[in-house]
Amino acid sequence: MKLHRRRPDEPPIEIRVTVPAEIVTRLKAYCRYYEENYGEPIEVAAVTVEILQHFFRVDRDFRRWRHQQDPAAARGK
Repeated sequence: MKLHRRRPDEPPIEIRVTVPAEIVTRLKAYCRYYEENYGEPIEVAAVTVEILQHFFRVDRDFRRWRHQQDPAAARGK
């Protein structure tokens, strides 16, 4: 599993998005996969946050661009 175990470390800010049904189906499946791997359930909203966190961590082009825009902010990744 490439996703790290969830560790909430700051207060959340709510955003709302509309996604295709197929994405919701996959997110729910990923929640089951997460639970099988870590032995604890996770809500769709929480797993979505973790997936986005992972995406930002591994997208080298985005990290490079972000560093060019604001080197101090890029350190926080």
